[in-house]
Amino acid sequence: MCELHEDLGSTGAAASPLTEGVGRRTLIRGAGGLLLGGGLVAATATAASAATSQNGWPAGSTSQIPIVGLTVGGVTFPAGVRSGQVHTILAYVAGRFDREVEALVKGWCWGHSYRVISGSTSLSNHSSGTAIDCNAPRHPLGKSGTFSSAQRSKIHAIVASCNGVVRWGGDYSGRKDEMHFEINVRPGDPRIAQLVKKIGGGSTPTPAPIAWTTVKRGASGFRTTAIQHLLRQRGYSLTVDGVFGAGTESKVKAFQSSRKLVADGVVGPKTWTALVVTVQRGSKGQAVVAAQKLLTHRGYSLTADGVFGSMTATKTQAYQSTHGLTADGVVGTRTWAKLTA
Repeated sequence: MCELHEDLGSTGAAASPLTEGVGRRTLIRGAGGLLLGGGLVAATATAASAATSQNGWPAGSTSQIPIVGLTVGGVTFPAGVRSGQVHTILAYVAGRFDREVEALVKGWCWGHSYRVISGSTSLSNHSSGTAIDCNAPRHPLGKSGTFSSAQRSKIHAIVASCNGVVRWGGDYSGRKDEMHFEINVRPGDPRIAQLVKKIGGGSTPTPAPIAWTTVKRGASGFRTTAIQHLLRQRGYSLTVDGVFGAGTESKVKAFQSSRKLVADGVVGPKTWTALVVTVQRGSKGQAVVAAQKLLTHRGYSLTADGVFGSMTATKTQAYQSTHGLTADGVVGTRTWAKLTA
């Protein structure tokens, strides 16, 4: 995990960038506290009642501040980040990093951790749940040039879109921390709400109804192929040939009966909703094959191997981004409906 976080200016003015003000030695976490250059320092070095991280946010353990889980593209950031607007912003940054810079790797990403900074009495911005590390082993503290120039350009585009609310550790004036992204303004800064509104995390509108395409006997093509794979996922044995014949109709009726639906053999909204299976990174099976074939049909070419790996996640996110869907890399109900439209 990174250990480079720089202090806000003495005025705390949100409009100015964070400035250097702390020592920068790698911090190694040990059992029961923090190992700083050979000396054990308790993680509670700063009084919890008045603890704030360097960017001015209230800090503490997960029982003291509102921390919630953060999962992006199937990758979890232990132990989450600050709830509310901070969560919305850091999820946005991590999501764009995952699909535009490089795929996030399980076990390589980090969130909240209550700890002081090496060589300082200040608390890390991770302590307030306002910072994340992305693919830490690939971009270790103190290393520069761990991203290509094209990747750096994309990172800068992501940060620029955040209107000064987020800073990247690769832009530190001192030792670089290219894994690291943090909230760069104090609580209550009006740009936070403006950014949340901009990226769609403000008031939650009523979601539009999900539109399904009805498929029945006599149909053929990509929708029928998907239905056949999904039926196989549900345990029904049949040949995947893309033709909605008597055999497929019979299996659809059997599935409908098992779900107490009208057993008419027609795959309409209710049957689609019951039939689809949410798949994401790490999933395997016939439902993944269906998703991969649908993505290929839509122009996002994939090998239909039934394994939902990083490439399938990347193609899913790309498809979602261009079709008005949440680009989380998860093929859920809305993505299934759009893919089979």
